[in-house]
Amino acid sequence: MTRRETRFTNILRSRGIGIILALTGVWMVLRCPVETRWSFALLPEWIGEDIVRGINILGVIATAVALVVLNRSYNLLKTLSVFFAAYFIFTTCATPEIFSGHTSSVILALTVILDTWLLFSIYNTRVSDRRIFLIFTLLSAGALFDLRFLFFVPVFVAGLAQMKILKFKKIVAAVIGLLTPPWIVWGLALMPLPTMPHVFFTPPALLLEQPGGVPFLCTVGVTLAVGFIAGTVSLVRILGFNARARAYNSFIAMLGIVTGLMALINFTSLTTYITLLNACVAMQVGHFFRATANRRGYIVVVLLLAAYTALYVWTAID
Repeated sequence: MTRRETRFTNILRSRGIGIILALTGVWMVLRCPVETRWSFALLPEWIGEDIVRGINILGVIATAVALVVLNRSYNLLKTLSVFFAAYFIFTTCATPEIFSGHTSSVILALTVILDTWLLFSIYNTRVSDRRIFLIFTLLSAGALFDLRFLFFVPVFVAGLAQMKILKFKKIVAAVIGLLTPPWIVWGLALMPLPTMPHVFFTPPALLLEQPGGVPFLCTVGVTLAVGFIAGTVSLVRILGFNARARAYNSFIAMLGIVTGLMALINFTSLTTYITLLNACVAMQVGHFFRATANRRGYIVVVLLLAAYTALYVWTAID
């Protein structure tokens, strides 16, 4: 690489560029309101669209901050650069459908990232029952509003094995954590008892008929492809880490794979999974950029930012 390329790479990875990307993402959301409501109504109907959009923007920023704290607490990417968090905000804001409707997408992502931080904090720790209880309590509390939170319970059970703490007492703590929120809420009659969810097949073609459906699906497709390619490239680097770091990064990889599969299987609820999927892919892109920083990796990153910008423009004019 030339000196100019090295300087440009350093600028691209700097905090200033990260702030610019994040602010650009917020501007994109504010400039492109979308009225589509595809997801579960997490908030009451009387709350206006502007309030929901503002709450979701703050939630995405909070998730980005949580990713930065997660990385710096456990040195996941072997770098202090915040570019990956800014990339997460930018790519999430390229799909404004997430911000305009009553959706649990942002809450799911923030909850899972916080649970991941708790999980990593008890790696090979014998006294960890309280944090395990809290991890599954948060998932169960989210499931009171959106049953899709329960899809990630098996992921965190597998995560207990990856953290080398999968014991009988830990399973008991997890089960009690899952039972506590509904026990309190339904025992005090704070919410009505749930009804059995209806399972039915929806033709995929219906997604294309939604306003902005084609650009949104293309954006999700790009995210899945980027996650697969960046994750594959980063695998060699991750294999060189120590056992603890491999456990951390393999859990994030597994989380991204499960989220991607759920997005494909439960395709009528794509907006529910896309924020968490973007967070997992951003971590893989962070690995990729760190590993290829001295081999013109900036070219791929710039092309990705340009691609998401083009997809956003397509969404805005569709």
